[in-house]
Amino acid sequence: MNTRMSSLSPVRQTAILSAIAALLSVAFTGIIYLLFFGMDNRFWSAINMAFLIPWAITIPLGLYMSKQRFKLVQLTNRLREARTDLRQANKALEQRANFDGLTGLLSRDSFFSRMEALRVRNQSNVLMIVDVDHFKKINDNFGHPIGDEALILLGSVFRWILRTNDVVGRIGGEEFGIFLPDTSASEGQIIGEIIRHEIENTIFEPHHKMRHVITVSIGVTDIASHQDRAALMGNADTALFTAKRRGRNQVALFEPGMIAKPRPVHDRARDFKPFVAHSNFR
Repeated sequence: MNTRMSSLSPVRQTAILSAIAALLSVAFTGIIYLLFFGMDNRFWSAINMAFLIPWAITIPLGLYMSKQRFKLVQLTNRLREARTDLRQANKALEQRANFDGLTGLLSRDSFFSRMEALRVRNQSNVLMIVDVDHFKKINDNFGHPIGDEALILLGSVFRWILRTNDVVGRIGGEEFGIFLPDTSASEGQIIGEIIRHEIENTIFEPHHKMRHVITVSIGVTDIASHQDRAALMGNADTALFTAKRRGRNQVALFEPGMIAKPRPVHDRARDFKPFVAHSNFR
């Protein structure tokens, strides 16, 4: 019964409820009147009043309730839309937090979080840092939008070459991190060479019929279980520096004894500050 009533329009529901109320009022009034007063000349007047009063009450009340119900439906729909918008906004925020807005690859924080979560599952893992050679010249010669297109192109190359369980992210301006689970150092070096070769031979046209060859330098290091992230990044960065020092457009595998990248001048100046503060040179 409730299901059938709810399927009717508010006007029909009001009419049915008013009719039921009027019939019950007439029946109840007639029985009570006959029991107490019997049949007299005021009986039909009482019956008429018993019939009209429920209609006079239920019709305005039903219309008011219908109006309130309509408002409730509107509020429910707005609430549902607000929840949908909030869900989409949260998804967009999560997308921005976890993925690079330009290339669609993982963001720096998401890349390292994913790497830390996966490295404990396999004994042999590889970390790779890929850096675009002379990227500043691309921006200077062709403009930053063209430089962005170059980075997007590299992201496409990574997706095409790497496995679905490999992790790749943009960890700097023109620097990318690649984590290869269940991969030995020698295998990582081969994969790095495949990436380097594919990028070098990928057609990139900054302008119509103007081809520019993009090259990358890649530093590769295996991941020991006891190493923290700073040490891993240091090894990969040292291998990357070696690849650039050897002429760029090549892959270097980290080896103990490699020359690390020189520390920035401002770091050295900071190291000397305590000595300057306690010296007589002021």
